[in-house]
Amino acid sequence: MKPLMTDRLILRNFEESDYEDVYEFLSQRKEDDFEAYPDITYENGREHLEYRVHNDEFVAIQLKTTGKIIGNVYFGNRDFESKELGYIVNKDYQRQGYATEAIIEVLKAGFQAGVHRVFAECDPRNICSWKLLESLHFSREAFFRQNVYFKKDANGNPIWQDTYVYCLLNKPQNGKKAVNDGETV
Repeated sequence: MKPLMTDRLILRNFEESDYEDVYEFLSQRKEDDFEAYPDITYENGREHLEYRVHNDEFVAIQLKTTGKIIGNVYFGNRDFESKELGYIVNKDYQRQGYATEAIIEVLKAGFQAGVHRVFAECDPRNICSWKLLESLHFSREAFFRQNVYFKKDANGNPIWQDTYVYCLLNKPQNGKKAVNDGETV
C-alpha cells in the first residue's frame, strides 16, 4: 500500500519494527468486552504483527510527531467491490479524533480506487464505535442477536454478543455527501 498522509498521521503498511507499539495496543484489549485478545502474550504477539506485516488489509496508524504506532485500520477485501472496516486505537490515544482522521483517509483512497460498499460491525454496547460510524455517515443496516463471540466462560461455553452492521456506499446517500468526492464526511 502506498502510504497515506493526514495532518497528524501517516497511514502505512506494518513493519517488523512496529512490534512494541502493536503489542501495547493489542494487549490493552485482553479483557475488552467488544473485541478481546485474551490469549495475547509478549511472545505470541509477534504472530499478530507478522499477520499484519504480510497483509495489506491492515493499515498502521502512525503519529507524524513521534513515529509511534497507535492502532490500525482494517480494510478487508470482500466480494462485489466491498470492504469491511475495523479499527483499533491504543487506549491512551482514544477520543482525540485519530480514528476518525485515519478512517476518512482510508475511505477516500478506497472509494477513489473503485470500492462500491464499505461495511462495519460493532457491539451495540460499544457506543463510541457506532457513534463514530454514524458521524461518518454510515447507515445502520442490521441488528444481529447473539451472532458472534470473542470469549468463553469458565465451562468453555461461548459468551454470545449482539452486532450492529453499518454501511457506507460510494455515492451520496439521502442527500449526504460520501467521502469519495473529496469532501470530508
